[in-house]
Amino acid sequence: MIFSKHPHATHTAEETGKAPLARRTHAPGVTWHCREPWFGDSRDGQLINGEGYHYFQMKGDGVIEKAVEWYESDDGEEHSTEVPELIGLNWYEFFGYDDDEILETVPPHEFSYIEQLSQPSKK
Repeated sequence: MIFSKHPHATHTAEETGKAPLARRTHAPGVTWHCREPWFGDSRDGQLINGEGYHYFQMKGDGVIEKAVEWYESDDGEEHSTEVPELIGLNWYEFFGYDDDEILETVPPHEFSYIEQLSQPSKK
């Protein structure tokens, strides 16, 4: 999946020449967990024209530390895949947002559960 500017993104500070909006809800050094909805084809190619969530562990300034794509199949099976190409990017800059309004905060245990789904099974 190729990532591009989110379709609901506001104009970035660079595009408008204005300072970023002060609507970010986390301090720059704080690590938090969140998710955003996605629509389209899954990274693993198993879901076509579907929907799910991108889960993130990131710093308050938007730097992504971990990223995982999640969806549930029609038969109720959960799938998740790591998204390593997003690690180290700034979510605000990359997706073109000045605030984190679209992101839903999730508890750390939910992120851990989604993340462990992406790990290969140990048999």
